[in-house]
Amino acid sequence: MKTLILTGSPRKNGHTAEISAFLAQRLQGEVEILSLDHRTDITPCRDCRYCFTHDHCCIEDPMQEIYRKLNAADRIVFAAPVYFYGIPGSMKAVLDRLQVYWAAGVRGEKPPVTRTGGILLVGGAPESPKQFQGAEQTFQYMLGDLGVRCAGVVAMGGSDQKGLKDRPDVREALLRLADQLNQPV
Repeated sequence: MKTLILTGSPRKNGHTAEISAFLAQRLQGEVEILSLDHRTDITPCRDCRYCFTHDHCCIEDPMQEIYRKLNAADRIVFAAPVYFYGIPGSMKAVLDRLQVYWAAGVRGEKPPVTRTGGILLVGGAPESPKQFQGAEQTFQYMLGDLGVRCAGVVAMGGSDQKGLKDRPDVREALLRLADQLNQPV
C-alpha cells in the first residue's frame, strides 16, 4: 500500500505537519508526505480545456511528477491549514491543475472509486461549526474526481492556543482514520 499525503502548510513544523506525521506513523506500507507549499514552479491552470479531449494536461511542468504520484497512490490524504475559511494559495494552484481528473467525467472516463483517502484540516481560530466547511467540500470533490472514497475528516480548530499534544480528541480521530485507511478497499 502506498499513501500520498499532500500538505499545503507554509509552516514546516506547524500543526498541519504534526497531524500529518502522526497519521503517517500509523499507516501501513509506504507513506510519502509531499509539501505543496512554495511550489512556484507549478503553472496555474489556464482553463484551456485541453483535458476535455485528452487524458492529460497540456502544460509540461513539475506538476507531471505530482500526477504520477497521485496515480501510483493507493491512499490519498489532503492536509491543510485553513486561512480565512480557505486553503493556502500554493495548494490551491496545485488543486486547480487536478482539473484533468475532473475532465475525465467530461470525456466519459470517470474512474471508479477504487482507492481510499482522508482529509486533515487545521485552523487557528477558536473552533466553530462552519470553520472548515469550504475547505472540506473542496477536498471531498477532489478525492471524488481522483476515484478516492473519503474514509474520514479530522479537523483541529483552536490551534493558536492548543496543539496536538493538548487534543486527545484529535489524536483519537487520527487513530480512527488510520484504522480506516489501513483497511483493504
